[in-house]
Amino acid sequence: MPNKNKNKSNMISKKTIDLLQFRIQEEEQSSRIYLSMSQWLENEGYINSAKLWKKYSDEENIHAGWARKYLLSFGVLPNTPMLKKVNGSYKGFPDIIRKSFKHEIEITKQIQELANYALKIKDNMLYALSEKYLNEQVEEHDKMQNLMDQLKSFGTNKTAMRLLDSSLKNNSK
Repeated sequence: MPNKNKNKSNMISKKTIDLLQFRIQEEEQSSRIYLSMSQWLENEGYINSAKLWKKYSDEENIHAGWARKYLLSFGVLPNTPMLKKVNGSYKGFPDIIRKSFKHEIEITKQIQELANYALKIKDNMLYALSEKYLNEQVEEHDKMQNLMDQLKSFGTNKTAMRLLDSSLKNNSK
C-alpha cells in the first residue's frame, strides 16, 4: 500500500505534515460539534441560533480546507480523519454558548502552537497559513465573547434567551 503522506516536494517536514493533518481533524471535529449544537438548538426552538451554529459548522469545514490545500500544494495527500462522536446533549442555550467559547479557546491554543512552530523552523509559508488561522480566531473570539457578555449582562432566563435568539437572526445569513 502506498504511503498517503508521501512528500513529493521535500519542502515540508513530517512534523509539519502531522500538525496540518491534526489541524484538518480538529477543524472537522469543530464542524461536527457545531452541527450537533445547531441540531439541538433547532430541536429546542432556537431557530435563528440553530442557523448561526450551522453557519459556524460550515465555516469550520472551510478552515479544514485551508490545511488540505496547503498539503496538496506540496504533493502531500491529506488524510480523511476519523472523528470522535459528539455528545449532542446540552443543558440549554447558555451551555452551548459557554461550551463554544471554551472550544474556541482550545482551538486558539492549538493554532498558536502551529504558529510558534512555524516561527521556530523559520517556515514563512507555514507561518502565513497559521496567521490566516490566527486572524480567524480573533473573529471567533469576538463572536463568542459578545455572546458571553450578553449572558452576563442580560441573564439566562427564557425571555433573555428568546430575545438573544431573535437578535441573532441577521448573523446567520
